[in-house]
Amino acid sequence: IHALGQLLRHLPRTIRQPLLVVQHLPASFAAVFARQLHLASGREAVVAQDGMPLAPGRIFVASGASHMLVRQQGEELVIGTCTRPAPSGCTPSVDPLLESLALTAGGRTLAIILSGMGRDGVIGAGRLVAAGGRILVQDQASSAVWGMPRAIAEAGLAEAVLAPDQIASRVAALCGL
Repeated sequence: IHALGQLLRHLPRTIRQPLLVVQHLPASFAAVFARQLHLASGREAVVAQDGMPLAPGRIFVASGASHMLVRQQGEELVIGTCTRPAPSGCTPSVDPLLESLALTAGGRTLAIILSGMGRDGVIGAGRLVAAGGRILVQDQASSAVWGMPRAIAEAGLAEAVLAPDQIASRVAALCGL
């Protein structure tokens, strides 16, 4: 949570892409977490619900009760949810989100994996990179737990391994800012 706050504080507010956040928290904390992200970023943050369109500049937080997905609905991308078990055993898991982004947005997707325990994200990261997406991960020195970022870096799927403020700078550069 600390790393995400750092990233959001350093991310220029002129970046208008939707931001999707999967944090391993119980459902009862999702709304409080969304409010914290709003305060840290100055951006609207909501708990993601099935059918919500991906709105520019808005932060969507996965509910702790289900996985967040992105699906195509007509001409737009919308939030989807599912409760199928994830290989990591986490709910929410970032793997289903990354897999759905590989199918719907592919090369238009930039994923960021921050400090976290385990290997959640490796499967979805592999599919996303194969579809043309890009992945940045947090470095070991700034991570509370260098599990998830490490697994993706060791799998050769990370474009860069950086501290949260450096990730924000890289995102800004990729967005032409």
